Amino acid sequence: MTINLHILNSSGRFSEQNVDAMTAILTETARECSRLLQLRDLDIVVMNVPWAVIPRLGVNGFAYDQHQIVLQLDISHDHLATHLDSALRAVLAHELHHCARAAALGNSHSSTYGGSLVAEGLACCFEEEIGEPTPFYAVECAGDRLRKFSEKAKGYAKAERQSLPGHWEDWMFGRGSDDPEFPYQCGYSTGYALIKAWLKINHLRPSEAAGIDENLVLDPWLDGTINIAPQIAG
Repeated sequence: MTINLHILNSSGRFSEQNVDAMTAILTETARECSRLLQLRDLDIVVMNVPWAVIPRLGVNGFAYDQHQIVLQLDISHDHLATHLDSALRAVLAHELHHCARAAALGNSHSSTYGGSLVAEGLACCFEEEIGEPTPFYAVECAGDRLRKFSEKAKGYAKAERQSLPGHWEDWMFGRGSDDPEFPYQCGYSTGYALIKAWLKINHLRPSEAAGIDENLVLDPWLDGTINIAPQIAG
């Protein structure tokens, strides 16, 4: 596997120290993850795009397919000043899991809503597998809010993403912590809770399940074999 790291810095927003630190962190993280995941040759693009980051973290990422990842940073973000190592490790590991899933299945971006829950839940759990904290968006929606939303999500698990009522973003990111219909991070939290329960039952690690057929997770959830309630108490 060859990893080509491209740090875009024509703007000069990344200092030489930033570039050196990011290169070391991302290279070592990719090597570590490659020992756990079946990865293909990769291009990883890093750019300073403050408006595109997760506000709480100062980073964001997207895996386009098995070969291409873009990481967006806000290098002036307060969180990155003290958590650059952890933030970069976590976001790259998350996206690398998507790449491994794409390599195994042809595309990690399922056409169904439930497939997206499975992919995101696996990637969140993989962050934990490499020793990073549970991402906040995996547990932001909890307790009764998640219990209610996850029951609604079941009804659309096999639905095509484009057929979901309303906006796709609502079903994954939610609208706000006080929104009873789509609590903040409702989709990510549902996917995480579902995968945590499924991995426990099947005695698997997220890295071992990168290429799992989404229906092997969704079907036991829909027929009641998997109950994610113990995962969402709180």
